[in-house]
Amino acid sequence: MPQKTEPKGVREIAELPDTARGDARAGLEYVQEYLNRFGYLDRDLARTNENDEYTSYALESYQKKHGLPVTGNLDQPTKREMTKARCGLPDMLNGIDFATTCRWTKRSLTFAFDTGTADTAGEFTAVRNAFKTWAAIVPLTFTEIATNQAPDIFVDWRPANDPDHSMVGTILAHADFPPGCSVITNTLPKPLHFDDSEHMWTIGAVANAFDVETVALHEIGHLLGLAHSNVAGSVMFPTVSDNFTKRSLTADDISGIKSLYPHQDNWRWCRKCQGMFFNAHATK
Repeated sequence: MPQKTEPKGVREIAELPDTARGDARAGLEYVQEYLNRFGYLDRDLARTNENDEYTSYALESYQKKHGLPVTGNLDQPTKREMTKARCGLPDMLNGIDFATTCRWTKRSLTFAFDTGTADTAGEFTAVRNAFKTWAAIVPLTFTEIATNQAPDIFVDWRPANDPDHSMVGTILAHADFPPGCSVITNTLPKPLHFDDSEHMWTIGAVANAFDVETVALHEIGHLLGLAHSNVAGSVMFPTVSDNFTKRSLTADDISGIKSLYPHQDNWRWCRKCQGMFFNAHATK
């Protein structure tokens, strides 16, 4: 198998001693950077290497989101969760929890593949299967096209230091939300990017590797407008384990996506643009 580099910051967080509210600790900056990266902490307010009121409150928010004991301290359960592989999109926006963002206003979406991974065979098929799983629930179609045909979504395996959104560290992959509520790019195509530097990819459950379809299913949820869920076991939960598969949607995932795309009858045919569009005022 290809050699992968060690995810940056994981060891530093894992080896930090427990740090109570109000205590200072060299190396706590790695935790503060993590909390800032995923939307819990305004780094400009917090005092570096101190579990001050801002950092402690951010830890509480993180612990609530991830189903951990809420202490406001850096403790063993929190460190274990922070060093798990996860999605690159934030859990919160400016410290505010959110479940959904916005929806696509057209019904037919296209996607294209660029570079795959040398880790395994069948990675493109795995992503196609993930699109099919969502298509069975939402009134959308996903059509594969060539990269030069202006796709809506661009699927690629990239270095961890991806210039559009860094995946250095525990991040497995990232996508973006639909146009109108983007956090990465305001233009098309939207990304579905996998970290090919620090993590091993596989088809199925394999120790020390991550199932492509499992991760793709999560990232496509973001592309459709879902944010991270705090329901453990759901597809849209922020973290995922190696040697694990999750290829079907849970009740939480289905409830969230149907709140964004509530009914087939809300879609109308546009003669001028020759496509389907979403009409929020349509009656069932």
